[in-house]
Amino acid sequence: MKRRTEFRLLLSLAILSGFAFTTLHSSYSNTHPYSIYPFIKTDKNRIRQYASAGLHHFYMALDSVAKGHRQQVRVVHIGDSHIQADIFSGRVRELFYKDSLIGNAGRGFVFPYAAVRTNNPVTIKTSYTGQWTGCRNVEKSKTCNWGLSGITASTSDSSATFTINPNAYPEYIYPISRIKIFYDVADSTFFSVNLLTEADRIVSREVNTQGFVEYVLKAPLDQITIGLEKTHPAQTGFTLQGLTFESGNRGMQYHSIGINGAEVASFLRTTLEPNLHVLNPDLVIVSLGTNDAYMATFDEKGFKRNYGTLIQRIRKAAPQASILLTTPGDSYRSRKYTNYNNAKATQQILDLAEETGCGVWNFYEIMGGLRSINQWYASGLASKDKIHLTKKGYVLQGELLYEALLRDYTTYTAKHSKITVKNPE
Repeated sequence: MKRRTEFRLLLSLAILSGFAFTTLHSSYSNTHPYSIYPFIKTDKNRIRQYASAGLHHFYMALDSVAKGHRQQVRVVHIGDSHIQADIFSGRVRELFYKDSLIGNAGRGFVFPYAAVRTNNPVTIKTSYTGQWTGCRNVEKSKTCNWGLSGITASTSDSSATFTINPNAYPEYIYPISRIKIFYDVADSTFFSVNLLTEADRIVSREVNTQGFVEYVLKAPLDQITIGLEKTHPAQTGFTLQGLTFESGNRGMQYHSIGINGAEVASFLRTTLEPNLHVLNPDLVIVSLGTNDAYMATFDEKGFKRNYGTLIQRIRKAAPQASILLTTPGDSYRSRKYTNYNNAKATQQILDLAEETGCGVWNFYEIMGGLRSINQWYASGLASKDKIHLTKKGYVLQGELLYEALLRDYTTYTAKHSKITVKNPE
Protein backbone atom coordinates (compact mmCIF):
# COMPACT_ATOMS: atom_id res chain seq x y z
CA MET A 1 0.00 0.00 0.00
CA LYS A 2 2.85 2.38 0.82
CA ARG A 3 4.44 1.87 -2.62
CA ARG A 4 1.08 2.29 -4.41
CA THR A 5 0.42 5.53 -2.54
CA GLU A 6 3.91 6.79 -3.37
CA PHE A 7 3.48 6.04 -7.05
CA ARG A 8 0.06 7.74 -7.21
CA LEU A 9 1.60 10.83 -5.65
CA LEU A 10 4.37 10.85 -8.28
CA LEU A 11 1.82 10.36 -11.03
CA SER A 12 -0.27 13.28 -9.78
CA LEU A 13 2.79 15.50 -9.50
CA ALA A 14 3.91 14.70 -13.03
CA ILE A 15 0.49 15.26 -14.59
CA LEU A 16 -0.11 18.53 -12.78
CA SER A 17 3.38 19.76 -13.65
CA GLY A 18 2.78 19.22 -17.34
CA PHE A 19 5.46 16.57 -17.84
CA ALA A 20 4.75 13.13 -19.21
CA PHE A 21 7.17 10.41 -18.31
CA THR A 22 4.24 8.80 -16.50
CA THR A 23 3.04 6.32 -19.11
CA LEU A 24 6.39 4.55 -19.27
CA HIS A 25 6.92 4.77 -15.53
CA SER A 26 3.52 3.25 -14.83
CA SER A 27 4.18 0.24 -17.05
CA TYR A 28 7.74 -0.14 -15.79
CA SER A 29 6.81 -0.01 -12.10
CA ASN A 30 4.03 -2.54 -12.43
CA THR A 31 6.22 -5.08 -14.20
CA HIS A 32 9.11 -4.92 -11.74
CA PRO A 33 7.86 -5.78 -8.24
CA TYR A 34 10.87 -5.03 -6.06
CA SER A 35 9.08 -6.75 -3.18
CA ILE A 36 10.52 -10.05 -4.41
CA TYR A 37 13.94 -8.67 -3.35
CA PRO A 38 13.30 -7.51 0.24
CA PHE A 39 17.01 -6.89 0.80
CA ILE A 40 16.96 -3.99 -1.70
CA LYS A 41 16.32 -0.72 0.15
CA THR A 42 13.85 0.78 -2.31
CA ASP A 43 12.94 3.47 0.23
CA LYS A 44 16.53 4.74 -0.17
CA ASN A 45 16.31 4.85 -3.96
CA ARG A 46 16.60 8.58 -4.45
CA ILE A 47 18.95 11.23 -5.75
CA ARG A 48 20.50 13.18 -2.92
CA GLN A 49 21.32 16.81 -3.64
CA TYR A 50 23.17 19.19 -1.35
CA ALA A 51 22.97 22.40 -3.39
CA SER A 52 20.16 24.32 -4.98
CA ALA A 53 21.81 23.91 -8.40
CA GLY A 54 22.07 20.12 -8.09
CA LEU A 55 20.75 18.52 -11.26
CA HIS A 56 18.88 21.72 -12.20
CA HIS A 57 20.51 22.09 -15.62
CA PHE A 58 19.75 18.49 -16.61
CA TYR A 59 16.12 18.72 -15.54
CA MET A 60 15.71 22.01 -17.39
CA ALA A 61 17.10 20.33 -20.52
CA LEU A 62 14.67 17.42 -20.13
CA ASP A 63 11.84 19.89 -19.70
CA SER A 64 12.86 21.80 -22.81
CA VAL A 65 13.04 18.67 -24.99
CA ALA A 66 9.75 17.32 -23.60
CA LYS A 67 8.02 20.60 -24.49
CA GLY A 68 9.58 20.74 -27.95
CA HIS A 69 11.61 23.85 -27.21
CA ARG A 70 14.95 22.11 -27.62
CA GLN A 71 16.18 19.40 -29.98
CA GLN A 72 18.38 17.27 -27.72
CA VAL A 73 19.43 16.47 -24.17
CA ARG A 74 22.83 14.82 -23.67
CA VAL A 75 24.18 12.49 -20.97
CA VAL A 76 27.75 11.19 -20.58
CA HIS A 77 28.15 8.20 -18.24
CA ILE A 78 31.77 7.43 -17.25
CA GLY A 79 32.87 4.33 -15.38
CA ASP A 80 34.70 1.03 -15.19
CA SER A 81 33.78 -2.53 -16.25
CA HIS A 82 30.23 -2.04 -14.94
CA ILE A 83 29.86 0.57 -17.70
CA GLN A 84 32.03 -0.94 -20.48
CA ALA A 85 29.56 -3.82 -20.80
CA ASP A 86 26.78 -1.19 -21.03
CA ILE A 87 24.02 -3.28 -19.47
CA PHE A 88 23.48 -0.96 -16.49
CA SER A 89 23.92 2.26 -18.47
CA GLY A 90 22.22 0.73 -21.50
CA ARG A 91 19.04 0.07 -19.54
CA VAL A 92 18.89 3.70 -18.41
CA ARG A 93 19.40 4.78 -22.03
CA GLU A 94 16.68 2.46 -23.28
CA LEU A 95 14.11 3.65 -20.74
CA PHE A 96 14.70 7.31 -21.57
CA TYR A 97 14.65 6.63 -25.32
CA LYS A 98 11.36 4.75 -25.10
CA ASP A 99 9.59 7.77 -23.64
CA SER A 100 7.61 9.48 -26.38
CA LEU A 101 8.39 12.95 -25.00
CA ILE A 102 12.15 12.33 -25.02
CA GLY A 103 13.08 9.94 -27.82
CA ASN A 104 16.14 8.50 -29.51
CA ALA A 105 18.78 10.95 -30.77
CA GLY A 106 21.28 8.18 -31.51
CA ARG A 107 23.39 5.47 -29.89
CA GLY A 108 25.99 7.96 -28.73
CA PHE A 109 29.66 7.18 -28.05
CA VAL A 110 31.02 3.90 -29.42
CA PHE A 111 34.40 2.21 -29.82
CA PRO A 112 35.56 -0.92 -31.71
CA TYR A 113 36.59 -2.72 -28.52
CA ALA A 114 36.82 -6.14 -30.17
CA ALA A 115 39.49 -4.82 -32.57
CA VAL A 116 41.79 -4.37 -29.56
CA ARG A 117 40.79 -7.64 -27.87
CA THR A 118 38.45 -6.48 -25.15
CA ASN A 119 34.70 -6.85 -24.70
CA ASN A 120 32.18 -4.79 -26.63
CA PRO A 121 29.05 -3.38 -25.03
CA VAL A 122 26.56 -6.23 -25.14
CA THR A 123 24.36 -4.67 -27.84
CA ILE A 124 27.19 -3.79 -30.25
CA LYS A 125 28.95 -6.02 -32.75
CA THR A 126 32.41 -5.15 -34.08
CA SER A 127 34.44 -6.69 -36.90
CA TYR A 128 37.77 -5.56 -38.34
CA THR A 129 40.52 -6.21 -40.87
CA GLY A 130 44.23 -5.64 -40.48
CA GLN A 131 46.22 -5.37 -37.27
CA TRP A 132 45.06 -3.05 -34.51
CA THR A 133 46.73 -2.56 -31.13
CA GLY A 134 45.01 -1.15 -28.08
CA CYS A 135 46.17 1.11 -25.30
CA ARG A 136 44.08 1.67 -22.16
CA ASN A 137 44.34 4.23 -19.39
CA VAL A 138 44.56 1.41 -16.81
CA GLU A 139 47.91 0.32 -18.23
CA LYS A 140 50.15 2.32 -15.93
CA SER A 141 53.32 1.51 -17.84
CA LYS A 142 51.96 3.17 -20.99
CA THR A 143 51.30 6.76 -21.99
CA CYS A 144 49.04 7.12 -25.01
CA ASN A 145 47.01 9.87 -26.63
CA TRP A 146 43.81 8.98 -24.82
CA GLY A 147 40.72 11.05 -25.25
CA LEU A 148 37.67 10.81 -23.02
CA SER A 149 37.24 7.11 -23.82
CA GLY A 150 40.44 6.11 -22.04
CA ILE A 151 41.25 3.66 -24.84
CA THR A 152 42.81 3.92 -28.29
CA ALA A 153 43.07 1.65 -31.32
CA SER A 154 46.19 2.10 -33.46
CA THR A 155 47.41 0.62 -36.75
CA SER A 156 50.26 1.09 -39.21
CA ASP A 157 48.26 -0.69 -41.92
CA SER A 158 46.61 1.75 -44.33
CA SER A 159 44.29 -1.02 -45.55
CA ALA A 160 42.94 -1.74 -42.06
CA THR A 161 39.22 -1.26 -41.43
CA PHE A 162 36.68 -1.72 -38.69
CA THR A 163 32.90 -2.06 -38.70
CA ILE A 164 30.58 -1.19 -35.81
CA ASN A 165 26.99 -2.34 -35.75
CA PRO A 166 24.83 -0.98 -32.89
CA ASN A 167 21.80 -2.76 -34.37
CA ALA A 168 23.11 -6.34 -34.42
CA TYR A 169 20.74 -7.32 -31.63
CA PRO A 170 17.59 -5.41 -32.56
CA GLU A 171 15.98 -5.01 -29.15
CA TYR A 172 16.18 -1.32 -29.93
CA ILE A 173 17.09 0.42 -33.20
CA TYR A 174 19.68 3.21 -33.42
CA PRO A 175 19.69 4.82 -36.89
CA ILE A 176 22.98 6.51 -37.83
CA SER A 177 22.67 9.80 -39.71
CA ARG A 178 25.67 11.71 -38.35
CA ILE A 179 29.07 10.33 -37.34
CA LYS A 180 31.98 11.93 -35.49
CA ILE A 181 35.33 10.12 -35.62
CA PHE A 182 37.68 11.34 -32.87
CA TYR A 183 41.45 11.40 -33.39
CA ASP A 184 44.33 13.90 -33.46
CA VAL A 185 43.44 15.72 -36.68
CA ALA A 186 46.59 17.86 -36.41
CA ASP A 187 48.95 14.85 -36.60
CA SER A 188 50.32 14.90 -40.15
CA THR A 189 51.65 11.34 -39.79
CA PHE A 190 48.12 9.92 -39.59
CA PHE A 191 46.41 8.28 -42.54
CA SER A 192 43.26 9.90 -43.87
CA VAL A 193 40.14 8.38 -42.34
CA ASN A 194 37.10 7.62 -44.49
CA LEU A 195 33.56 6.37 -44.14
CA LEU A 196 33.23 3.43 -46.53
CA THR A 197 29.84 3.79 -48.17
CA GLU A 198 28.36 4.96 -51.46
CA ALA A 199 29.43 8.52 -52.23
CA ASP A 200 25.87 9.66 -52.90
CA ARG A 201 24.92 8.76 -49.31
CA ILE A 202 27.28 11.40 -47.91
CA VAL A 203 25.97 14.94 -47.66
CA SER A 204 29.16 16.38 -46.16
CA ARG A 205 32.54 15.51 -44.65
CA GLU A 206 34.23 18.08 -42.42
CA VAL A 207 37.50 17.98 -40.48
CA ASN A 208 36.97 19.85 -37.22
CA THR A 209 39.95 21.34 -35.38
CA GLN A 210 38.39 20.25 -32.07
CA GLY A 211 39.63 16.76 -32.91
CA PHE A 212 37.24 14.87 -35.14
CA VAL A 213 35.97 14.28 -38.65
CA GLU A 214 32.21 14.57 -39.04
CA TYR A 215 30.08 12.89 -41.69
CA VAL A 216 26.48 13.85 -42.37
CA LEU A 217 24.42 11.29 -44.30
CA LYS A 218 21.52 11.66 -46.70
CA ALA A 219 19.78 8.55 -45.32
CA PRO A 220 20.52 6.68 -42.09
CA LEU A 221 22.73 3.57 -41.95
CA ASP A 222 22.36 0.58 -39.63
CA GLN A 223 26.12 0.11 -39.28
CA ILE A 224 29.28 1.88 -40.37
CA THR A 225 32.63 0.80 -41.77
CA ILE A 226 35.67 3.04 -41.38
CA GLY A 227 38.69 2.72 -43.66
CA LEU A 228 42.06 4.44 -43.95
CA GLU A 229 43.99 5.85 -46.88
CA LYS A 230 47.62 6.88 -47.27
CA THR A 231 47.51 10.15 -49.18
CA HIS A 232 51.03 11.42 -48.40
CA PRO A 233 54.46 9.71 -47.97
CA ALA A 234 54.81 11.13 -44.44
CA GLN A 235 51.75 9.24 -43.23
CA THR A 236 52.69 6.14 -41.22
CA GLY A 237 49.73 5.17 -39.05
CA PHE A 238 46.48 6.09 -37.35
CA THR A 239 45.15 6.17 -33.78
CA LEU A 240 41.42 6.22 -33.04
CA GLN A 241 40.00 7.73 -29.84
CA GLY A 242 36.33 6.86 -30.44
CA LEU A 243 33.21 7.72 -32.43
CA THR A 244 29.71 9.01 -31.89
CA PHE A 245 26.61 7.81 -33.72
CA GLU A 246 23.77 10.33 -33.92
CA SER A 247 20.32 9.98 -35.45
CA GLY A 248 19.61 13.67 -36.04
CA ASN A 249 16.26 13.20 -34.32
CA ARG A 250 14.87 15.05 -31.33
CA GLY A 251 15.64 13.25 -28.10
CA MET A 252 18.41 12.09 -25.81
CA GLN A 253 21.98 11.11 -26.58
CA TYR A 254 23.19 8.83 -23.79
CA HIS A 255 26.94 8.28 -24.15
CA SER A 256 28.43 5.48 -22.02
CA ILE A 257 32.21 5.26 -21.63
CA GLY A 258 33.74 2.55 -19.45
CA ILE A 259 37.11 0.83 -19.11
CA ASN A 260 37.58 -2.53 -17.38
CA GLY A 261 39.62 -2.08 -14.21
CA ALA A 262 39.45 1.72 -14.25
CA GLU A 263 40.06 3.74 -11.11
CA VAL A 264 39.40 7.45 -10.70
CA ALA A 265 43.09 8.13 -11.37
CA SER A 266 42.81 6.26 -14.69
CA PHE A 267 40.62 9.03 -16.11
CA LEU A 268 42.98 11.68 -14.74
CA ARG A 269 45.57 10.24 -17.15
CA THR A 270 43.36 11.03 -20.14
CA THR A 271 42.99 14.28 -22.04
CA LEU A 272 39.26 14.18 -21.50
CA GLU A 273 38.42 17.87 -21.84
CA PRO A 274 38.38 18.27 -25.66
CA ASN A 275 36.10 15.28 -26.32
CA LEU A 276 33.82 16.09 -23.39
CA HIS A 277 33.51 19.67 -24.59
CA VAL A 278 32.42 18.43 -28.03
CA LEU A 279 29.84 16.06 -26.51
CA ASN A 280 28.49 19.08 -24.59
CA PRO A 281 26.65 17.09 -21.90
CA ASP A 282 23.73 18.32 -19.82
CA LEU A 283 24.47 15.59 -17.28
CA VAL A 284 27.69 13.72 -16.48
CA ILE A 285 27.28 10.54 -14.43
CA VAL A 286 30.43 9.17 -12.80
CA SER A 287 30.35 5.52 -11.67
CA LEU A 288 33.82 4.83 -10.29
CA GLY A 289 35.24 3.53 -7.02
CA THR A 290 34.94 -0.25 -7.19
CA ASN A 291 38.54 -0.75 -8.29
CA ASP A 292 39.91 2.01 -6.05
CA ALA A 293 38.40 0.27 -3.02
CA TYR A 294 39.29 -3.29 -4.04
CA MET A 295 42.74 -3.47 -2.51
CA ALA A 296 43.20 -4.37 1.16
CA THR A 297 44.82 -0.99 1.74
CA PHE A 298 42.58 1.87 0.67
CA ASP A 299 43.86 5.45 0.58
CA GLU A 300 40.66 7.34 1.43
CA LYS A 301 42.24 10.79 1.26
CA GLY A 302 43.96 10.07 -2.04
CA PHE A 303 40.73 8.68 -3.48
CA LYS A 304 38.79 11.76 -2.49
CA ARG A 305 41.53 14.07 -3.76
CA ASN A 306 41.62 12.34 -7.16
CA TYR A 307 37.84 12.30 -7.42
CA GLY A 308 37.72 16.02 -6.61
CA THR A 309 40.26 16.71 -9.37
CA LEU A 310 38.16 14.70 -11.83
CA ILE A 311 35.07 16.76 -10.95
CA GLN A 312 37.05 19.97 -11.46
CA ARG A 313 38.18 18.81 -14.90
CA ILE A 314 34.66 17.79 -15.89
CA ARG A 315 33.40 21.22 -14.88
CA LYS A 316 36.17 22.91 -16.82
CA ALA A 317 35.17 21.03 -20.00
CA ALA A 318 31.40 21.25 -19.46
CA PRO A 319 30.74 24.14 -17.06
CA GLN A 320 26.93 24.05 -17.44
CA ALA A 321 26.55 20.30 -16.96
CA SER A 322 24.98 18.77 -13.90
CA ILE A 323 27.10 16.04 -12.27
CA LEU A 324 25.74 12.89 -10.63
CA LEU A 325 28.06 10.62 -8.64
CA THR A 326 27.06 7.00 -8.07
CA THR A 327 28.63 4.97 -5.29
CA PRO A 328 30.10 1.48 -5.79
CA GLY A 329 27.96 -1.43 -4.69
CA ASP A 330 28.95 -4.02 -2.11
CA SER A 331 31.54 -6.59 -3.20
CA TYR A 332 34.03 -9.12 -1.90
CA ARG A 333 37.76 -9.38 -2.47
CA SER A 334 38.86 -12.66 -4.06
CA ARG A 335 35.26 -13.93 -3.70
CA LYS A 336 35.61 -14.62 0.04
CA TYR A 337 36.95 -11.60 1.91
CA THR A 338 34.46 -9.01 3.14
CA ASN A 339 35.37 -5.66 1.61
CA TYR A 340 34.88 -2.88 4.14
CA ASN A 341 36.44 -0.34 1.80
CA ASN A 342 33.35 0.16 -0.34
CA ALA A 343 31.58 1.75 2.63
CA LYS A 344 34.59 4.04 3.08
CA ALA A 345 34.61 4.95 -0.61
CA THR A 346 30.87 5.61 -0.43
CA GLN A 347 31.32 8.01 2.47
CA GLN A 348 34.06 9.89 0.63
CA ILE A 349 31.79 10.24 -2.40
CA LEU A 350 28.91 11.47 -0.23
CA ASP A 351 31.18 14.02 1.42
CA LEU A 352 32.55 15.13 -1.94
CA ALA A 353 29.07 15.52 -3.41
CA GLU A 354 28.12 17.79 -0.51
CA GLU A 355 31.30 19.84 -0.85
CA THR A 356 31.07 20.26 -4.63
CA GLY A 357 27.30 20.52 -5.11
CA CYS A 358 26.98 17.33 -7.16
CA GLY A 359 24.04 15.00 -6.99
CA VAL A 360 24.69 11.52 -5.60
CA TRP A 361 22.99 8.14 -5.96
CA ASN A 362 23.97 5.82 -3.11
CA PHE A 363 23.82 2.38 -4.72
CA TYR A 364 25.77 0.84 -1.83
CA GLU A 365 22.94 1.75 0.53
CA ILE A 366 20.18 0.81 -1.95
CA MET A 367 21.83 -2.54 -2.61
CA GLY A 368 21.61 -3.38 1.09
CA GLY A 369 25.02 -2.39 2.45
CA LEU A 370 27.76 -4.64 3.77
CA ARG A 371 27.62 -8.27 2.58
CA SER A 372 24.44 -7.62 0.59
CA ILE A 373 26.27 -8.99 -2.48
CA ASN A 374 25.59 -12.45 -1.01
CA GLN A 375 21.84 -11.89 -1.26
CA TRP A 376 22.19 -10.50 -4.78
CA TYR A 377 24.21 -13.60 -5.73
CA ALA A 378 21.70 -15.99 -4.15
CA SER A 379 18.93 -14.26 -6.13
CA GLY A 380 20.75 -14.54 -9.46
CA LEU A 381 21.57 -10.82 -9.54
CA ALA A 382 25.35 -11.04 -8.99
CA SER A 383 28.09 -13.12 -10.59
CA LYS A 384 30.36 -15.65 -8.89
CA ASP A 385 33.19 -13.15 -8.46
CA LYS A 386 30.89 -11.16 -6.14
CA ILE A 387 32.05 -7.95 -7.77
CA HIS A 388 30.06 -7.81 -10.98
CA LEU A 389 26.34 -8.27 -11.39
CA THR A 390 24.62 -10.61 -13.82
CA LYS A 391 22.71 -9.24 -16.79
CA LYS A 392 19.56 -9.46 -14.67
CA GLY A 393 21.27 -7.54 -11.88
CA TYR A 394 22.61 -4.79 -14.11
CA VAL A 395 19.21 -4.36 -15.75
CA LEU A 396 17.70 -3.98 -12.29
CA GLN A 397 20.41 -1.47 -11.33
CA GLY A 398 19.62 0.58 -14.44
CA GLU A 399 15.92 0.54 -13.64
CA LEU A 400 16.59 1.69 -10.09
CA LEU A 401 18.72 4.62 -11.29
CA TYR A 402 16.14 5.58 -13.91
CA GLU A 403 13.38 5.47 -11.30
CA ALA A 404 15.44 7.60 -8.89
CA LEU A 405 16.08 10.19 -11.61
CA LEU A 406 12.44 10.17 -12.62
CA ARG A 407 11.27 10.61 -9.04
CA ASP A 408 13.68 13.47 -8.44
CA TYR A 409 12.75 15.09 -11.75
CA THR A 410 9.05 14.87 -10.90
CA THR A 411 9.64 16.47 -7.51
CA TYR A 412 11.76 19.16 -9.16
CA THR A 413 9.17 20.03 -11.80
CA ALA A 414 6.41 20.19 -9.20
CA LYS A 415 8.47 22.49 -7.01
CA HIS A 416 9.40 24.81 -9.84
CA SER A 417 5.82 24.87 -11.07
CA LYS A 418 4.86 26.09 -7.58
CA ILE A 419 2.27 23.35 -7.24
CA THR A 420 1.43 21.81 -3.90
CA VAL A 421 -0.07 18.33 -4.13
CA LYS A 422 -1.57 16.52 -1.17
CA ASN A 423 -1.33 12.78 -0.78
CA PRO A 424 -4.32 11.37 -2.78
CA GLU A 425 -5.08 9.05 0.11
